[in-house]
Amino acid sequence: MALVWRLGVLTMVGMSGFHGAQPALAAGGILMTSVGAKEKGMGGAGLALPQDAVAPINNPASTVEVGDQVSFGGTVVLSQPAMNVEGTGAGPFPLAEGKWDAAERYFTVPYLSATKRIDDRWSAGFSAYGLFGLGVSYPAEARPGCPAGLPGTGPLCAGKTTLDTSALFISPTIAYRITPRTSVGLSPSLVYGQFRARGFAALAAFGASSDPAHVTDLRSDESLGFAAKIGLHHQGESFSFGLTYQTEADMRPYGKYRGLLPEGANLDLPAVLAGGIAWRVAQGLDLVADAKYVLYSGVPAFSNRFVVPLGGGPQLGTDEAAGFGWNDQLMLHFGAQQRLGDGIAVRAGYSYTDRLSPASEGLLNALAPATFRHGFSGGFSVDLAQALTLDAAIVWSPPVAADGRNGLSPGQTVSMTNAATEFAFGLSYAW
Repeated sequence: MALVWRLGVLTMVGMSGFHGAQPALAAGGILMTSVGAKEKGMGGAGLALPQDAVAPINNPASTVEVGDQVSFGGTVVLSQPAMNVEGTGAGPFPLAEGKWDAAERYFTVPYLSATKRIDDRWSAGFSAYGLFGLGVSYPAEARPGCPAGLPGTGPLCAGKTTLDTSALFISPTIAYRITPRTSVGLSPSLVYGQFRARGFAALAAFGASSDPAHVTDLRSDESLGFAAKIGLHHQGESFSFGLTYQTEADMRPYGKYRGLLPEGANLDLPAVLAGGIAWRVAQGLDLVADAKYVLYSGVPAFSNRFVVPLGGGPQLGTDEAAGFGWNDQLMLHFGAQQRLGDGIAVRAGYSYTDRLSPASEGLLNALAPATFRHGFSGGFSVDLAQALTLDAAIVWSPPVAADGRNGLSPGQTVSMTNAATEFAFGLSYAW
């Protein structure tokens, strides 16, 4: 089976080009609730329930529990963002009153992972997967009240307004069994990111940016960075648990957009602390629960509060410039899995996330509405052959309104909504 292992690694390396062309949408902030189809069917939980080669993505330490496997698959995400503006407003930049529906979009987020048992204590893995991302696009509809010199269409008067970012992780894994039931693991990661912004010319035209030539409409920019994830896993007879910590991804700044984002477009990816439990209640029935804490406060582009970049305020692109104003976020995931026999299993789950930003942060968050709070999911697995399993899942995140204020127009309220449906699939082969 050495040939299968080598083919898996080569395919994962090739995937980096495929994912890099696709912006990904997150299910909580910019962090997807999970990667594999099994976990998505259980509300994103499963960190302490290793079942296939997705295990090193969830928790590097659990790699020792799955033997020799290859898993691949992906998620198709359909999103429907919108914002509603109330009040005529005043000040430097009021938005047009009424409802703005963003274009309905779909994104693909693939993954591929392989695991290899080295001996009784050591196991290794190699993975490529999308984990962070956000995408929204408002059409170039005509709007009144635009300053002279701008096209006069789109929410910001500068035509179609688009904001896309995505990240691909390429991660080798090493795991070591320190006792018969407890293991530790490490996954260093090379991170490839993309960022693109369109329709922000108004921010460059009136002195709001420290570098007006590098604000908008400059095609996609690319970045490389590094991160690492460490994990602990305990596999009990009926109760298991796991803990992981993923470091902040230190990314190279997106130089094309150094006049738009804080710190010259230094868009690092936040650190994530996670824990999970799995309980085998009865033969074939597992209950799982995970919690994640996403540390957006460590990344100024996400955590900086909105400040008016005019009249002596910090200009866009500087260290203290306006960001999204996001708080650290708690994500909770709950799920169940029932094996029915004949190689069939069914799953159900629910996820909950904190609100990301206070009401003062309405303007930029309306242009990138990561407002998801609840997710409902279901899924199944079926054995296609003795060593080949097909997984499928669907996740529905209903629209939830988040009201905020337009920081550039006192008295104007912006209500943001976003709904998403995810269709996930996966194939796993073990030998």
